[in-house]
Amino acid sequence: MRSFVASLAAAVLLVAGASAPPAQAAPQKGGSVYLRVDATQIVLGNSVAERRWSRAPMRTLALTDRRGQDRTWSRDTRDFAIGTGEATIGSEAFTVTRVDREDVRGGGIRLTMTLTGVPGLTVRRIAEAYPGVPGFRMQTIVEPAAGIAIGSAVLEEAAPGAGTPTLHAFRAGADWRDAEWTGPALQVGDPHAGTWRETTTAGRGEPVSGSGQWLSVEDGGRSLFLVAEGSDFPSSRGAYDGTTAELRNDYGRDVVLRGPLEESGHVENSSDLPARHRVAQPGQKLALEPVFVGFGAGDGDAEWQFARYLREHRLRAEPGKVVFNSDRLDDDRSGAKDDADYAMVQRVAETARRLGVDTFVLDDGWQEISGDWNADPARYPDPSYEAVREAIAPMKLGLWMSAMHFHPDSVTAREHPEWWCQPYASGLYAYNTAEPNEGSNEAGIVPWGPDAIPFVEGRIRKAITEWQVTYFKFDFLAWLDCAGQGDFHAFRDAFVAMLDRVRADHPAVTLQVDETNDYRLFPFASTTRGPTWFQNGNPEPHVLLHNLWNLSPYVPAYAIGQHVLGGDAWKRHPVSTLMAAALPSHISYFTDIRTLPDHVVAEAGRWIGWYRANRSLFTDGVTYPLLADPLEKGWTALQSWNPERGEGALVAFRQDGEAASQTIALRNVPAGRTFALTSAPDGAALGTVTSEQLRAGIPVEIPAKDGAQVIAIRPAA
Repeated sequence: MRSFVASLAAAVLLVAGASAPPAQAAPQKGGSVYLRVDATQIVLGNSVAERRWSRAPMRTLALTDRRGQDRTWSRDTRDFAIGTGEATIGSEAFTVTRVDREDVRGGGIRLTMTLTGVPGLTVRRIAEAYPGVPGFRMQTIVEPAAGIAIGSAVLEEAAPGAGTPTLHAFRAGADWRDAEWTGPALQVGDPHAGTWRETTTAGRGEPVSGSGQWLSVEDGGRSLFLVAEGSDFPSSRGAYDGTTAELRNDYGRDVVLRGPLEESGHVENSSDLPARHRVAQPGQKLALEPVFVGFGAGDGDAEWQFARYLREHRLRAEPGKVVFNSDRLDDDRSGAKDDADYAMVQRVAETARRLGVDTFVLDDGWQEISGDWNADPARYPDPSYEAVREAIAPMKLGLWMSAMHFHPDSVTAREHPEWWCQPYASGLYAYNTAEPNEGSNEAGIVPWGPDAIPFVEGRIRKAITEWQVTYFKFDFLAWLDCAGQGDFHAFRDAFVAMLDRVRADHPAVTLQVDETNDYRLFPFASTTRGPTWFQNGNPEPHVLLHNLWNLSPYVPAYAIGQHVLGGDAWKRHPVSTLMAAALPSHISYFTDIRTLPDHVVAEAGRWIGWYRANRSLFTDGVTYPLLADPLEKGWTALQSWNPERGEGALVAFRQDGEAASQTIALRNVPAGRTFALTSAPDGAALGTVTSEQLRAGIPVEIPAKDGAQVIAIRPAA
């Protein structure tokens, strides 16, 4: 969807369980996961990690990495804390009065501890453990008897002692961000400048603090790391004081989220004066952001363990779908909407099949009116897309959806003005009506509030069950304070809860969030649920590679949606290079495929055919950045890798490098193995190498500048 910036500028999970366990409960197991509960302690663990709590007071007694020689990273520390006014209520103020256990898919156990002891306040502390995963997913849910204003929250705390800290903050906003971006013209507080990742480090035992979602403390080649599964709001913070590490939300830093307008102005509160707090309503549940607490052992292991946890236990829909999006099918017959209709779908479907597409996504031209979400009878012959599904078979149907915005002509919006997000909706309604064809106004830019979500969810579910839609691309998301409906945190949380309900009932459906603007769900509220559409336009290959290189190995590369063969890049670069650059990403044809010559379609289809036969090499592991940043335009590389299976792919690019060969060392290679190498997409055998050779570096030859080489790596027979 185009021109959203211009248009907008114009105007718990509660785990139910059985009764509390007996005082001397026997171990309760889920796969290799165990739970032990007695009158004084609670223990949750598996073969590689264990966490032990005291019940009164509620504290972590020990947080232990059990791999090799046991390493206990934290002893006798509080779990969490809630800041209310001048008071801070830590976990040690509570007693665990009830313990519930639930078996979860993948052989895991979800432990819910009910905490009482603070008058008028109940807290649920949820911990999840999974077989073979050295870490725990933690979340805190607040349930007050009377309203409570929360100014800050320590989401997770550990005391690893002296170590070397690193804090990462991840950013979206590719519509305007680049490596040299110094921030918007209007800057209040931290401008959050630069590219996609800001990394802050310090010496051993030295403090570090700031914006961030991923905090690690390394000592002796092993590490403790914390990852917040939320959004890059100003309130998202991390800190290490030399002994104690924490991830927190300082809600007072949040003033207003300008969404796509962050390009021109950013405002956050960097003073000690309160600007905002979260209100937990009486008798209601307020779920704080979950945090994954994990352990690393060696180079790249922490990132692999988090990637493994995401892939095996958080994602529902299989990653690796190859997508075509109809946005660029434009014959100038409409404004911001594309011009896809049934006849055009029939014409381009064969090309999409030849390109290896799995999912055919109708972009912003499919709906008659945004807000009602019915098929446009002027474009499509039936209201349930049966003809379209037949035309695109065996490809599956996907839809673009500006789920939280509506067009002024929406019947539903006129019938339910109480769902509008005021005061923004009235102004944007007037503007949208006065300029119906300006920018994105043709689709509709008037915002719903969170009270509309049950209706929106119903339309999504109808599309899944009646229209057989298997993929959604959610756009136009902007979190706003809606009068009478809650603040922007409540808005975001309500939308995420809807995604999770849909995922639970329809696990095969892919839910993608368009995050080309800041402050949607990036980084981990989105990528723990599905792919992201990361960058519009037609960036050159070195920019597309930089996006993957810069975000790796923290954000899964296979979740980063970027175009393939965008614009006329195939005229300036070898098609093989363009396709190689796409392999580690969420592969998306976001171009007018009618303009592609037959030889380009044939070569791209050959690459995608190889990818579809080998996609697990890119979707079942972690991606490590190798060599130099692609923006330097010399040799660069990415390593998609599953160290447990010892397989993956090396994707190397010469760019403008003078040398025709480069020795490239791989990371996190298991010892004592032999690997078979083959080239892509022809599958030619390149010989065998040992673990030691991969670690030391293998020679890669690319005879011409702007060339690429893709090498598949598997255990030798």
